[in-house]
Amino acid sequence: MKQDIQFQVCGLQFKYFLPFFLIIMICTYMGWLPTTTVYANTAGKYVATNYIATGAFLMAVGGLFFWLGDAVPIVNKYLGGSCLLPLFGASLMNYMGMIPQTLVNGCRVLMKTGFQDAYIALLLVGSVLVMDRKVLLKATVRYLPTVVGSQVFALGFCILGGWLTGFGWKEGMFYVGAPCMSGGSAGAMTTLPALYSNLAGKDLTGLAGQFLCYASISNVLAVLFAAVGGPLTEKIPGLNGRGKILMNQDAIEAEDEVKGEKRDVTSADYKKLGGGIFMALVLYLAGVLLAHIPGLNHIAGLAWTIILAILIKTTNILPEDVSYDCVYSMQFALKAMLPMLIAGIGVCSLRITDLTSYFSGGVLLVIFLGVLGAMVGAMLFGRLAGLYPYEAGVTAGLCCCNIGGSGDIAVLTAAKRMDLLAFASISTRIGGALMVIWLGLLYPLFML
Repeated sequence: MKQDIQFQVCGLQFKYFLPFFLIIMICTYMGWLPTTTVYANTAGKYVATNYIATGAFLMAVGGLFFWLGDAVPIVNKYLGGSCLLPLFGASLMNYMGMIPQTLVNGCRVLMKTGFQDAYIALLLVGSVLVMDRKVLLKATVRYLPTVVGSQVFALGFCILGGWLTGFGWKEGMFYVGAPCMSGGSAGAMTTLPALYSNLAGKDLTGLAGQFLCYASISNVLAVLFAAVGGPLTEKIPGLNGRGKILMNQDAIEAEDEVKGEKRDVTSADYKKLGGGIFMALVLYLAGVLLAHIPGLNHIAGLAWTIILAILIKTTNILPEDVSYDCVYSMQFALKAMLPMLIAGIGVCSLRITDLTSYFSGGVLLVIFLGVLGAMVGAMLFGRLAGLYPYEAGVTAGLCCCNIGGSGDIAVLTAAKRMDLLAFASISTRIGGALMVIWLGLLYPLFML
């Protein structure tokens, strides 16, 4: 029986959301949004809406498009609709002149003065600290080498694709393949452009829309590979574990630990939420600090932030009851800030007229080879680590090439391996973090 789609935007049902939405629209189009004058050294001064007006508009519009993206069949499961529609919808509104210039200026001020960086800090730190310590240690010993091997193959195949298509091997790797393996749609849209901007010393956040498009294509290919790979590998002995990922019987206990009891990712204690936000922001600054120390400055600040989070989790230097507060702040970012952030990126960083340049047969070939390389590499390294190749290929490979949590579910559903969601989460979170570290080391060597 088909279920009705429930309307809920900003936590409100339609009858409650509508009056709030109308107030925002009336103020917007009557020119009554509060503004402030911004003084710029090179551009003189200009008028922009203040944070209250800008935030209210982006929450309403971004939240509405986010809900629509979740409601549209096929698009919501395979194309990352909940992220795509706020991005393209807000960009289209700006292109059609539906957003007043003062509000466009306000969006730029908000996005350029730290809102996006704050989101990245909450996301990166929380995505590492949400992992169970035992699970993380097991992953380091047995599963993580498989993820690393998968990423090496994936980047290698992207280099091959860049050479074959004429993009150039560097462009094929950094600007086409890497966004597909950077930790889901949020990594492609926020973390990677921010990383490249920091390393290059210039604003490259305009790549957000392009990278998200590539990640969405990769997500579709990952689902197709998972669906086709299952029946093919079942015919070859030793390639398919039929749902079991560990080949050795003495390792079944370790697998059960990975699937073990989970903690709640939310808390009603707002002091803990505040503490998590504080720690995530300070760890972001600690990464920046380390990136300025001679001898350590070859690693980007964002990469150092991830390394610090991994050290905190694996060494237990902070009690879990304390460090886990960062998980609450991550959930706050994902649930409350994400639609607003995506809409802001759509207004500021994505030009609808540039979209046609994102798609080509060459781009599709590079992404296809990257996803294929990720799966092949995970199968090979997984077999060496005592994992069934197909299950390793799906979790350590294909789940590094999708749009995040919803992408993991789509891939595992196609593979009929939902019991392996914990392993897929390791790939998305830790694998995405590792890819950022890889890119932070490689980009300065080859692109600067």
